[in-house]
Amino acid sequence: MSFVASPLWNYIPLVLLYFVLKKVFEVFLKRRRLQAAFKDFPGPKPEFFGGNTHQITGDYAGLLRMADYAHEYPGAFPAWTGPAEAQLISVHPGTAKVVLSGTDPKDEFSYALMRPWIGDGLLLSKGKKWDRNRRLMTPAFHADILKNYVIVFSRSTKVLIDKWRKSAGSEEVFHHISLLTLDSMMQCLFGYHSNCQNEKTRHPYIQGVYDVSELIVKRIIKPLHHYDFIYYNFTENGKKFKQACHAIHEHSEKIIKKRKQLLKSEAKGARNVDFLDILLTAKDNDGDGMTDQEIRDEVDTFMFEGHDSTASTISWCLYNLAKHQACQDRCREEILKVVGKTKILSWDDLTKLEYMYACIQESMRLFPAVPNISRCLERDLDLPDGRVIPKDMRITVSLFAVQRDPEVWDNPNEFDPDRFTNGSKISSVYHLPFSIGPRNCIGQHFALTQVKVVICELLRHFKLDLDPERKAEPECILILRSKNGLYLKIKPV
Repeated sequence: MSFVASPLWNYIPLVLLYFVLKKVFEVFLKRRRLQAAFKDFPGPKPEFFGGNTHQITGDYAGLLRMADYAHEYPGAFPAWTGPAEAQLISVHPGTAKVVLSGTDPKDEFSYALMRPWIGDGLLLSKGKKWDRNRRLMTPAFHADILKNYVIVFSRSTKVLIDKWRKSAGSEEVFHHISLLTLDSMMQCLFGYHSNCQNEKTRHPYIQGVYDVSELIVKRIIKPLHHYDFIYYNFTENGKKFKQACHAIHEHSEKIIKKRKQLLKSEAKGARNVDFLDILLTAKDNDGDGMTDQEIRDEVDTFMFEGHDSTASTISWCLYNLAKHQACQDRCREEILKVVGKTKILSWDDLTKLEYMYACIQESMRLFPAVPNISRCLERDLDLPDGRVIPKDMRITVSLFAVQRDPEVWDNPNEFDPDRFTNGSKISSVYHLPFSIGPRNCIGQHFALTQVKVVICELLRHFKLDLDPERKAEPECILILRSKNGLYLKIKPV
């Protein structure tokens, strides 16, 4: 048989070889470009295929190791996740300040898995759209609005209090607190009373949010599931994720449509303004408001950002107070003095609970709900030490490492709320659980208000102890959780 007359399939190995060699060459070029960009940034030696993944893991040992690298490799160091995938890790307050001072967008590589749920909301949007929508949403977090939420947070916490009064002793705290924050978010976002803390059969939206949150965490730890084609076509979780997103979006769209109709028909001042009202009525300088798609994306984004992250903050604070009984007793003494045993908690009361707030601040320092924040640079970035991070570089700021810097904090791994008492003024560069700069967390005062209310209500009803048989193991997957659950012993006081 002549070469010309050979069947087409005889050429398939050559075609495959071409594409393999092409891919290898692309990987080689990308690796060389990254190595050139990192020439002034020494770091831990990577493996060729695994990179530094075995050194910088999401478990507690990996987080502590990253904090140690802050001194071995000052400012920032490269972390490889494969032959041609790498980013810089910022582990120093000075570097973090420069990185977070701009409006650079989130690193899509790190956050892309959430886009099918939260769309192009404030977390993932960039440029003029991000700037405009940030300004339109800011009034939703004014103190006059937040004051109305204190009763909502308190009411949701009392549901949990009633459940824990029937407790057998030890409870997995994160699960309960996550449902509590979800319940609160539904009321603050939509004015909707979900009762998700008690109902065995949940509303489709509540179930959707709960499922999506869990499925994203499971997807992150399975690299093959990062490919959409594999995830959505060949895995059960992918199909569940798509169904859950559909349920969430369908409900959000229905609520938005109903609220639009209500705003047209109701008398002004008939009820307290909530988050959705602000989104629907906000106008820019040209008199234009947000589209229904933008509103839906912002609602879903705020639900994501304010649900599990707040639950993490509350849960780790309860853990630290259970671990440090003297601090817990001092908190409870202050709460009973300011609020009493049965008085309805008010906005003004929260400002007087100074020691309790110090405990919250110290807990957020040690266990930030979001230990790492990623950016993708839109410009070359000059660091204080003279080095330059080139444009398009992915960079992660380790809040966990920055907030445990021994050059700033004495005994940085110890829980000591007195760091934040007696009028201590601590720079936001050293303590930044909600980030800093233009893209800091827009809902931080909302979150802190909820944290204060929940901690206050729980401590005036319960004594908390660690469960020695179920030790917490901090682990970062999107947010800081405990790998094996966060169990505490609950005892009414």
